[in-house]
Amino acid sequence: MAAIVPSPDLGEAQAELAAFLASRRSLVLGTLGEDGRVELSVAPFVPHGDGFAVFLSDLAPHTGNLRRTELAEVLLLEDEAAARQPFARTRVSLTCRAGMLDRGDAQGRAVLQAMEASFGGIVPLLRSLPDFHLFVLTPGGGRFVAGFGRAFRLEGLQVVEHLGR
Repeated sequence: MAAIVPSPDLGEAQAELAAFLASRRSLVLGTLGEDGRVELSVAPFVPHGDGFAVFLSDLAPHTGNLRRTELAEVLLLEDEAAARQPFARTRVSLTCRAGMLDRGDAQGRAVLQAMEASFGGIVPLLRSLPDFHLFVLTPGGGRFVAGFGRAFRLEGLQVVEHLGR
């Protein structure tokens, strides 16, 4: 007879998710190119509302892709060197909607100040370049994997269901 494993507490999983997200400074960004292929990149971010703010250049393909489709996939990963087991590496994958923020209005300036506080002197240089744009990536849902047998379905950034047996 198989042992019955109790479902993890969703509140505990939510706290783990919040701590994990707070420990990340960059995300893997997937966008859909005009040719239908997925394009991947890495972008530093700061938290913004229920999502993530990124500052992207027109020189990067994902900027045009986000403007065209407003769709993005986001992956946040535990550092490989810190993972005890690569197969059970902590990660969050999210399907997001992208929207632009006006970098000149109060909200945009606040995001850029948060970026400067987080990433330092490179941000004022990037702000001086007219081809950089602020986007907010708002998760619709996804998955949080906190280890073997510890996968959870997300709605937005809320843990709503354990996906184990």
